[in-house]
Amino acid sequence: MIGNSGNKMAVLAAALVMPGLALCQNISVIVNGEAVSFPGIGPQQVNGRVLVPLRGIMEKLGAYVDYNSSARTVTANKSGIDLMLKLGDRRAMLNGHDVTLDVPAQEIRGSTMVPLRFVGETLGAEVRWDAATYTVNITTTAGNEGDSNQYTPPRNNPPARGDVAITSFDMDHRGTIRGGEAIRLTLVGTPGGSATFSIPGVIQDVQMNETDPGTYVGTFRVPANSPVNISSATAIARLRVGGVERMIQSGSTLGFDTEAPMITSFNPGNNSRVGRPRPNISISFDDRGGSGIDPQSVEIRVDGRNVTREATITESSLSYRPTQPLESGPHEVMVRAMDRAGNPVTKTWTFQVMSNRDAIKDFTFDGGPGQDMRPGSEVTFTLVGDPGGQATFSVGDRVMDRPMRETSPGKYVGTYTIRRNDNFADVPVTAKLVTSTGDSFTYDAQNRFNTRIDSLEPPTITSPIEGDTIKDTLVLHGTAAPGSTIMVKVDYSRTELGLIRVTGTAADMEVIADDQGRWQTEPIDLKVGLGKGTTFNVTAATVGLNGKRSAIVKLTLHK
Repeated sequence: MIGNSGNKMAVLAAALVMPGLALCQNISVIVNGEAVSFPGIGPQQVNGRVLVPLRGIMEKLGAYVDYNSSARTVTANKSGIDLMLKLGDRRAMLNGHDVTLDVPAQEIRGSTMVPLRFVGETLGAEVRWDAATYTVNITTTAGNEGDSNQYTPPRNNPPARGDVAITSFDMDHRGTIRGGEAIRLTLVGTPGGSATFSIPGVIQDVQMNETDPGTYVGTFRVPANSPVNISSATAIARLRVGGVERMIQSGSTLGFDTEAPMITSFNPGNNSRVGRPRPNISISFDDRGGSGIDPQSVEIRVDGRNVTREATITESSLSYRPTQPLESGPHEVMVRAMDRAGNPVTKTWTFQVMSNRDAIKDFTFDGGPGQDMRPGSEVTFTLVGDPGGQATFSVGDRVMDRPMRETSPGKYVGTYTIRRNDNFADVPVTAKLVTSTGDSFTYDAQNRFNTRIDSLEPPTITSPIEGDTIKDTLVLHGTAAPGSTIMVKVDYSRTELGLIRVTGTAADMEVIADDQGRWQTEPIDLKVGLGKGTTFNVTAATVGLNGKRSAIVKLTLHK
């Protein structure tokens, strides 16, 4: 049973996080009067915390330690101790109870390293630091190795004078949160203090109320009308008692997605007339760098009938061709979808099937079924229909309304040269003809469009440049192949109070290069919680369909 943990850990906490304390890497560990020999790496100081090899400490106490490399989990078993933890995770399971490490367990040169403070809590031990000899003394008693069924998690007893302790910091939400949702954060530590939390890039210094002695609770409702798209945000809490302050970073991350996805294009167009009784109905989605469309949420109805099961649906598109010919006259399409955060989008429009006249008789392009086209190939599109009109063709939602020339009465021809980053996979090809009388008709080709690209050309970042110092707003500029989609991510890191390494994501978005190959991001807000001393790591890559990506370009900035 672990007892008196508050008093014992106060000694350890003061040793490990006292401002100005400097530990060298040559640290000795004494357990119950006997020196511990570490065959591999010994105790290390990492970001202001002393980490010790778990195996060396536990085996010295007669415990059995095992490591599962595929699951990256460590287990340790001894009378009264049943421990399981995962590398990179701040949560561990001790005798059937959740406990929280102040920093995650991690692997250093083949050894599993855990915070020395956690060792003390696990063993119910007294841990003392001898600054003169750089020695950690761990002392256990028989009472500390009792029945595991009598275990209770460490209580928040007031620590020694002059010290402040934080036991845990948790959020009641996992995954991605949308606009209008609320999250609740709870900090457990020294009672009688003042606590706040911040989420860098989102909100700063929210007051937490002490609802019970040593338990501080704060809430934050994400604005529904403020665009926030961050894939991996961490929360930071501060606890101040008297003149002493401590800080902790959340062990889990949150995603924020407050913007609804968009339907960027759809076919047939609204109020258009189509010459085929079985037209291809297609939709393109864009979640603007958010959590992504959830394909399971997508629904399509034609004339009120749910035809979702007959449609082909991905994160970026929907395609449906009626199994039976549609009757002449108007037809209504309704599509709705949600992103993974739950933000909805709905689109309803109508088109008309014409059978009394064939304004468009045929529409074809080079390349038969299954034939892939490579960069540099010129593709010819041919439409046959009423003479004297104006015709255009579109390929998916990236090549839109390209003009076609009437080379002979009723024959319209257009061309397109495949660019290096044109990554088309089974996308529809459509034509539109506006007749001399002003009537508009659309027609889709029987075949779908495919390109074969062995590699994507990476983008460049032209501004800012490597090592630049930036202010509160960041706009990235660059170049890429015309029409390319570029995924841009901005991660941050900083050290708070000289001890805690704070990391997270400030922006994660898609941008599209224009016809001249230029691209730029929307302004990225770096004011909230990301002050002086923050380092930003920018990555950018060209992305195509089916998960294809170019090499990543990187940029480091400072604030």
